[in-house]
Amino acid sequence: MPQSKASLNSIYDEIRTLRHEVELIRTALIPEEKVSDREMAEILDIDKKMRRGERTRLDHVLAELNV
Repeated sequence: MPQSKASLNSIYDEIRTLRHEVELIRTALIPEEKVSDREMAEILDIDKKMRRGERTRLDHVLAELNV
């Protein structure tokens, strides 16, 4: 493998590592939002529907949000 190819691979690896570390720092610095029990139940319900592959029309969602 040419020297330049090895150098590029090591640079890409370092960038990936740094990107991961920045994401960890961002997560640590931004406090988690407080979620009520009702909101958590909604989130879990949405997660179940997504895992089953259910779909919801955007206009139905917007109507629920009164947008």
